[in-house]
Amino acid sequence: MIRDGSKDRDLRDRLLAVDLLRELKNKYTYKELSRLLGLQESLLCRYVNGSTVPSEQQARDLISKVGQKGFLHRFFQDKIRKFPDSFIDTSELLHYPSMLKILLETHVSRFEDVEKIVGIASNGIPFATIVATILDKPLIIVKKHKDSIHLTYVEESVRESDSVVVSIYARKDFISKSDRVLIVDDVMRSGKTLLSTSKLVRKAGGRVAGALIVVAKRENINSVNEFPMEVVFDL
Repeated sequence: MIRDGSKDRDLRDRLLAVDLLRELKNKYTYKELSRLLGLQESLLCRYVNGSTVPSEQQARDLISKVGQKGFLHRFFQDKIRKFPDSFIDTSELLHYPSMLKILLETHVSRFEDVEKIVGIASNGIPFATIVATILDKPLIIVKKHKDSIHLTYVEESVRESDSVVVSIYARKDFISKSDRVLIVDDVMRSGKTLLSTSKLVRKAGGRVAGALIVVAKRENINSVNEFPMEVVFDL
């Protein structure tokens, strides 16, 4: 049986539009959504409640409005929390998976030719998973421990402070020689973990094509110049 790709896309768009509205409804009232999107409150209510589904054109229009980079940045900006101990919390961004996926899609287009995605445990894993899904590439996790003595790993050190040095590991059999790799992490503070991860990739024989960082401190962004870096939010 030959599947109609156009109809499949239309259905996915219509369902995505509903998912976006449900996520937006967590923050906005129907009146606010009506002003924001130019749709009647009663119609928005039916979409959110699932009693009806947007038409193909309505879905495309809604996705286009929500998908504007400026809108998404404003929406997510206040979901990032910075604490006095310098901890930056990005976990609330994951409460809006459909909107987050659209936002990250606008930042990964320059890395479409990569062959592997490397995510840094543990907080970077959900974001790396989304990026791997967007680019349809295998995901490799860098961890601070080995899962088994029967597996082969590459190892690199990270100096977290003057007195603390930790090791990070990646499965050696998951990175092939000359693989173009995109590193994804949720937060970059000093850049030490990112640079050590890039060394780890090179030890395994891969090439770092770039890095996607969800949140980075503005003063540290220029400290990494060994490969292209895309930062979604700078603080």
